[in-house]
Amino acid sequence: MKKTLVLADGIVAKIFIQKIVTQYFSNNSYIIVCKDSAMLPAQIPSSIETFVLDYTSAFRLSNIFEGTLQDVFIIIENPKERFVLYDLVREFNPKIKIVLFNNHEFTTHTAQGTDNAAVTLREDLQKKGEVDTNLVVIDSENLVANRLTQRLPNVPLIPRGFGLEQGELMEIAVPPGSIFAYRHIGSIQQKKWRIVGIYRRAELILASHSLVILPNDVLLTAGDSVVLSDVYRRARSDIGQFPSPFGKDIFLYIDIGLSDEFSLLGALEDALFLHKHLKNNQLIIQVLNPANMELLEKIREIITKSDAPKVQLNFSYRISDFPTLLESDTKKRPGLIIINQDIFFSRKNRSALYKSGAPVLKVGNERIESVKRSFLIVDSNLQKAENIASVMFDISKQLQLGTRFYDFDPDSNHQHTLLNNIENLAKIFSQQPEITLSNSFNPILFLQQNAETFLQFIPFDSSITRTKLLAFVSVDSHKLSFLIEKNPQIFIPYL
Repeated sequence: MKKTLVLADGIVAKIFIQKIVTQYFSNNSYIIVCKDSAMLPAQIPSSIETFVLDYTSAFRLSNIFEGTLQDVFIIIENPKERFVLYDLVREFNPKIKIVLFNNHEFTTHTAQGTDNAAVTLREDLQKKGEVDTNLVVIDSENLVANRLTQRLPNVPLIPRGFGLEQGELMEIAVPPGSIFAYRHIGSIQQKKWRIVGIYRRAELILASHSLVILPNDVLLTAGDSVVLSDVYRRARSDIGQFPSPFGKDIFLYIDIGLSDEFSLLGALEDALFLHKHLKNNQLIIQVLNPANMELLEKIREIITKSDAPKVQLNFSYRISDFPTLLESDTKKRPGLIIINQDIFFSRKNRSALYKSGAPVLKVGNERIESVKRSFLIVDSNLQKAENIASVMFDISKQLQLGTRFYDFDPDSNHQHTLLNNIENLAKIFSQQPEITLSNSFNPILFLQQNAETFLQFIPFDSSITRTKLLAFVSVDSHKLSFLIEKNPQIFIPYL
């Protein structure tokens, strides 16, 4: 993945870094270089690399330019260092896009109007008789002047932003192939944000629960700016990107004091398989109660033999409690959490997993590598089914699995509209789902008696965190199916 390099120093750079950390798009990767570690926040997502070094040194900076960069941000308070860095970057890459913050010392041009002159945002720089068309200069005085002009009486507001201008209002285009296409607005979980309307063929259509989003629609959205940034990336990203938008890393938790060797190594095998086939960044393995040295050595050997890149093995000596360790790791935004049945058995652990807001894979008795199809029980909840089906198609596409949907209703009142929406969604992922309609064969019995191993998808709602005794007396198929131990199961939270 191409990365964005940020060369940072000063208060503006520090604020900029904080915004990247708190509002970053999970499919973007960053490299931040500064001279002082005080520039960096305490918590940094795993998709951001940081270096504390002298960035004016060509030798030190050259190592960073050996990687794949798509653009460079120079946000440096000292104007002399800013000139040096600009020249260095151009020596390393004459064509890379540079965005440079200017606080009045850097040369700018004045665009001449009919009656007066107006300083505008620079998109080129006259240097040594040549125009740098890959340079964008952000002029601080110009930005402040524009904001002050907007506050003058009897002067119309220029639409450079809306509302608080903090990203709380946003237009989101839905390209063909988006996971939002062909979905009802009501089927999309809108937590801390809302779809207000849709621009379609130069008309505004106010949002309603039953309105279907079509390719090339533009969504008018409002809500939390961080959440909207994730929604924007999710709507615009290519299909087959899981674990995005939940996060970029897979976290595997194994408790040596709780489980036997067979169960632990089975979970490790599943985690390594998914790490090789999904578009995640790292596999982070957290080992609780690492007292069995022989087993730890065996785990190291399996990881080494797998030849999998970016595997991080951590031993938790200080924290032995799973919920406490998970709460700490949740700040890193895990894209997928993998645990075995022993960890999932505890109600306290299930509650902690639910609060994390991340998808959770509970490994089964059979390995994921042997699975040929994914499986979802369809119920009357439109929102759950379409939301989970989208993630199911995404994962199935990456793992090259078939998909099966099971609609059970004793009165044969099947969800034909919902199933039609799922079939439309399948076309985006080039899937041909198998749909079973039954009025006699309960899906739980079907799963228990079927010799085939499925990768089962289950909505992760609060009912899963209740005691298992309540699950036994429930008539909800999802609450009952999480008790099945043969199949690996992925619990999907609502986005």
